[in-house]
Formats: sequence, C-alpha cells, structure tokens
Amino acid sequence: MRLFSLILLFFTASILVSSANDFKYWVEFLDKDSTQYSLNNPEEFLSDKAITRRIKQGIAIDSTDLPVNQLYIDSVIAKGVSVLTKSKWLNGITISVSDTSIVSNIYLLPFVKKIEVSYVPNFLKRAKLDPDNYPSRRVALANDGYGNAFAQINMHNGDWLHQAGYKGEGVDIAVLDAGFLNVNGITAFSQAFSNGQILGTKDFIDPSSDFYTTHYHGGQVLSVMAANDYNTYIGTAPDASYWLLRSEDSSSEFPVEADNMVAAMEFADSVGVDIITASLGYFNFDDPIMSYTYENMDGKTSRVSIASTLAARKGMIVVNSAGNEGEKPWHYITSPGDADSILTVGSVTSTLDRSSFSSWGPSSDGRIKPTVCALGSGTAVINSDGNPAVNNGTSLACPIIAGLTACLWQALPELSNREIMELILSHGNQYDNPDYELGYGVPDFYAAYTEGSGITRSLVLKKEDVKIYPNPAKDGIHIEIKSTVFRKKLSLILISLNGRKVLSQRIKAPSSEISLNRIKPGVYTVLIKSIEGNVLYREKLIKK
Repeated sequence: MRLFSLILLFFTASILVSSANDFKYWVEFLDKDSTQYSLNNPEEFLSDKAITRRIKQGIAIDSTDLPVNQLYIDSVIAKGVSVLTKSKWLNGITISVSDTSIVSNIYLLPFVKKIEVSYVPNFLKRAKLDPDNYPSRRVALANDGYGNAFAQINMHNGDWLHQAGYKGEGVDIAVLDAGFLNVNGITAFSQAFSNGQILGTKDFIDPSSDFYTTHYHGGQVLSVMAANDYNTYIGTAPDASYWLLRSEDSSSEFPVEADNMVAAMEFADSVGVDIITASLGYFNFDDPIMSYTYENMDGKTSRVSIASTLAARKGMIVVNSAGNEGEKPWHYITSPGDADSILTVGSVTSTLDRSSFSSWGPSSDGRIKPTVCALGSGTAVINSDGNPAVNNGTSLACPIIAGLTACLWQALPELSNREIMELILSHGNQYDNPDYELGYGVPDFYAAYTEGSGITRSLVLKKEDVKIYPNPAKDGIHIEIKSTVFRKKLSLILISLNGRKVLSQRIKAPSSEISLNRIKPGVYTVLIKSIEGNVLYREKLIKK
C-alpha cells in the first residue's frame, strides 16, 4: 500500500515558508525495476572488500545491495528538487526543496511509495548530541604505557588481548559522528595518519566544509580507539584502520540526521568496513510531531534502526551507544540502539554499577537492551586541544567496546560477525542473568579470545591447509587438503551470490577433482564442511 505520512505538516509547510530551499523530505520507492545493475555482477556496485566480507560469512548479495534506480531519482530531480542522500537498503532518497508544493507532484509519480518530512527550517533549535553535556576536565597521567586509558581497557582484560598481539590490525572501523575537530593535528593520532590508518573522510552534512574544523565529539570517540601515544594514552584498537564519517548536525535535531546516518552506514558497507561505531541516538526531535514514542523503539520503525539491522545482515558489526536518558523523563534507549543484531552499549562506573545517566531497556518489543556495558563514567579521552581529559556518557563507553571487538575479530578472523558478537555476550559478567540495566554486563574480551581460539583451532581449516585451483576456473577445480586432522568424510558446497546452493559433492583428502561444467559463470562461495555439517573452510571462487 502506498503511504503518504506527512500528516498535517505537509500542508502547513507551504504556508510557513515558500522561498528558502531547505525543507527536507524522505522519498521511498516501490521497487528497483529496470535497474541497470545485476546481482550477477556485484563488482559494479560493491567494492572487493564488501564482496569478500559477504563471501567469507556466506551472506548472499541481494536486491537491497542494488543501487537505487537512477531513472526514479532523475524523475524526482526533474520536479525541481536536489538530492541530499540515497539509501539502497531502504530504497529511497532524501531531498531538499524550496517550494514545498512540488512534493505533491512527486507523490503522484507511479513508483513513489511513501514521503515523510525529515527537516523543517527555522524551527525551534536547541543544543543537543549524545555527548551528553557532561563537562570534561583535565586529568593527571597514569604511570603505565596506557596513560589514563588503562582502567577502561583493563576492565575488559583488553590489555591482555593487546599483549597477545591483537590491537585491531587489518580491521576497518567506520566512526559516525558530529565532527572530528583538530584530529589531523593532534599528537595522539599522528601515528594513525603516518601509517595510513585513516582511510578517508566523508561529510554527509556539508561536503564543502573543512572536515577537521567542526564538532569535537567525534575526536573524543576516535581517541578511545585510535589514540596511540605511549605513556599518555593508548586506545582500545590502536592498530585498526578508520573511516571518519560526519553524519550528525549538532545544531538541530531532525530525522534528516538519521537519514544521513543511513547513508553513512551504506557508504561504510560499500568500502568494505568491518565495524560501524556510532555514539548517536534519536527519539525527540525539535518538531515534536516528528518525535518517536517508546513503542517505536522496536527495531522496526525508525529508518536508522532498520538500516542498522541490515548492516548486521551484510556481515558488519554495528556498535551503538544506548543513550544518556536514564535520569530523564524518556528513560529508555534511543534509536538505533533498539535495532536487532547489534551491540548496544550502556555505561557503568568503575565499580561496575550502572551509571545513573545510562539509558534503560528493554526495547519496546521486550528484547534485552542495552546489550553490554563499558566504562562511561569518567572515561579517559583526548580533547580537541590534544590534551588528556575525562568525560562521561554512553558515547564513550561505545567505542571502548567497538575497539576491543576489532581486536577480537583480528584474533579470530574465521568467525562471522554473529559468532564474534555471541562470544562477546557469552563472556559478559551477567550472561546467565541479563537485565534491562546492564544487559549481559561487562564482557571479558580475553576470555572470549581464549574460548574462540579453542573453537577455531578444533574446527577450522587454515588457509595454508587448503589449496583450490585454478581460480578463476573454467571447466573444473582441483582441491588439495594438506591437514591430516580432517582426512575423513568431507563435502564441498558451492553457493551463488543470491544464496542458492548450486553444487554439493563429497570430497576426499588429500586431493579431489570437481567439475564445473554445469555451473554458470559468476562469483561463488566454496564451503568445505565436515560430515557433521560444520563449516571448516570458506573461499571465493570465480567461474569463467
């Protein structure tokens, strides 16, 4: 059913303003018919890293990965509007208009499903942001290599994980925030820049702005993970790589910022990011008619919550702050912290008690929220002036978890995003008795690594154990299995990009031959399974 959910605001908008070109609307399309792209050629719209992530985890490339139909976009533009963001996952665009009467003409287009108001100009503005409005203060340095950051890492035994050699190398993290003030000139980040760990930046608010001159908040969040200044401050993932994405406008609060966040998440997916961390939350907008209710916190209502769940289904791990509403009338988690299959992070004190400001769960449909917790009361950060400080908020608990998750995934690259998340939850200090204050509690990342290492050693064939060639292949492939541990009954499964099993055949070690004569050209996932059905090995295969 086509929905037109502008309520009364659409009709009043034309009366309020008729000249300023800054009303913003979400336009959702019915389908992706007549697209120029094909699921059989994903390299045309996804990066190699994004395709590899899906293949590694056995995730099908589907219609949500296809770009929005450009003919639809051009038809909307022809009505006299400009496009701000596009969402292939949700099949829509956010537009900016000066004459709001145009919107009714857009709705008459046969492929338009829904239109919603995302921003009203010159509405009552107020200062906000999950940064919590808690003042920061200077702190004295600790005497160990981590500086004042030691306590928040040690709380999760993350320093043990670092000592084991896992500091996030090879894992890409997208940081979605309001700005990264002075990050390019701060000593604690100089190593990340010189090593090429800052992979790039993108501003979804104002692409023409000087990127490193906006808000301070993203810099503090980034410092919790990426800072690397021995004896001053070492973050939770100092060797990871980072995309810095500005999606939040700190001067106002409207759904358009959530649309920007969706666009940033899709961008992160397209460039092959492994982890998305966002210390952002939405529930109360400057125009109350747009605000959410607690009942909307079901993971299925707000666009950014739906997108967060989709991001998880694309193989990424999404880490989001729970919100700082614990002492306020709202009280509960904010969107997209209500999304399914993500890590929603609450805040604890140094004694592992819930911080008074940390938002409560559950989601409105009764799921455990927050998911896990980290230190958000007195969290060590690097300020925009380059000096160490402390601040409070679930905003800062969130990147603690995100950074240590990167280290864990570096240590256990064979595991899927869901398997990594389950390891984290199962090593929370109240896993057996989760609640709506702390979720599964404060996770022990080193214990998760220890258990995960045992799993992967006993179940997974290593890259050096298996040789599949030629690749790309035309008529057939030869498989060599060097490991003597798995020289028993095995099967090879070939899965297409749309998730369909196209071949299943028993194989023998140390070598087997597989014919591909009946397989169509394309990109496939090769799975080697044990007789019990456990996946022992994954690899991408191209059939010419």
